Amino acid sequence: MIKKNCQNDPTLLHEEMTKQLHHIAGMLQDSISAFGQNDIRILNDLEEISKEFAELETLVSTYFLNCLLSEYTSSSSELSRAVHRMSLKGQEALIVLEKSDPVAPYIKGGTAINAQISSPLLESIFHPGSRLQSGAVLIQADKVVSAGNMLPVTEQIFWDRLFDINEASAVGLSERCDALILLVSGKGATSFCLDGNIYPFSTA
Repeated sequence: MIKKNCQNDPTLLHEEMTKQLHHIAGMLQDSISAFGQNDIRILNDLEEISKEFAELETLVSTYFLNCLLSEYTSSSSELSRAVHRMSLKGQEALIVLEKSDPVAPYIKGGTAINAQISSPLLESIFHPGSRLQSGAVLIQADKVVSAGNMLPVTEQIFWDRLFDINEASAVGLSERCDALILLVSGKGATSFCLDGNIYPFSTA
């Protein structure tokens, strides 16, 4: 559960979520009416509602990620900038933010960095061809502690999707501690992992 009060997060994001929720509620009400009249057009309505829910899921997870980041680091804006820029360039990235539970017992093989969080630093670590590109960056508070860390892979079976190695590693670590893990895929998709679950979010 997110302990931080989210009221200080961007109001526009909150307003947009509220607007979309009301819009979906209206669409659902129309679908109930159409179903009662055996109107075949309900099939199109349900497809549209499904798309709206997918967009809302991304929006809501973005909102809560903004709330979460401040619990892990005071350099959230620099971290968000890095994720946004790597997403635009399609640079794969795996970033672990430690909280209360020590991450050290679950990771191995990392190279010490011990530098302040910055977008250029993270972009250079995950730049294609970098020797530290594979594996995860470990962040503690406002420091990039190490890079190239190997994470434990989940043993769960997810019937609704096939995880790549970064996703499986993110889930595996988040099952064992309260770390927050950020992911950027080679196609630019962004997501975060917490408590063994992956949530998509937008960097726009």
